[in-house]
Amino acid sequence: MNKKFLISGLITTVINLLLNAGAYIFILKNFYHSHPVISQDFMKQLHRQPDELIVWAMVITSLAMGFLITTVIKWSGAKTFSTGLKNGFIFAFLFWGAVNFGLYASSNFFSQATVFVDYACSVIAMTISGAISA
Repeated sequence: MNKKFLISGLITTVINLLLNAGAYIFILKNFYHSHPVISQDFMKQLHRQPDELIVWAMVITSLAMGFLITTVIKWSGAKTFSTGLKNGFIFAFLFWGAVNFGLYASSNFFSQATVFVDYACSVIAMTISGAISA
């Protein structure tokens, strides 16, 4: 692991985290509430409130995702923003398609409406992160 890869991974981590947090705050939070799959009481049991989040686990998951994106973009050979955008989109489209539609098929986590909106937000965030990583 060289210095450039390390810096790129850290920048990608921050960008991806901010984009996903922004998508949740400005789009997904209200959309999930408008299109519930389960009762609000049960949803509160499943999800921690912002002040209850486990910070060290959030740091690890953010770093893991940031470095996953950076590794895939590096392996793809993308060197410019536009090739990072293209390769990031392909990776994001496939990765989040597997995750979101797998959860939709096998659990009560998503409604049909929320699975598509979450998928779009996740793909956009990862695509932009991949472009920046390049």
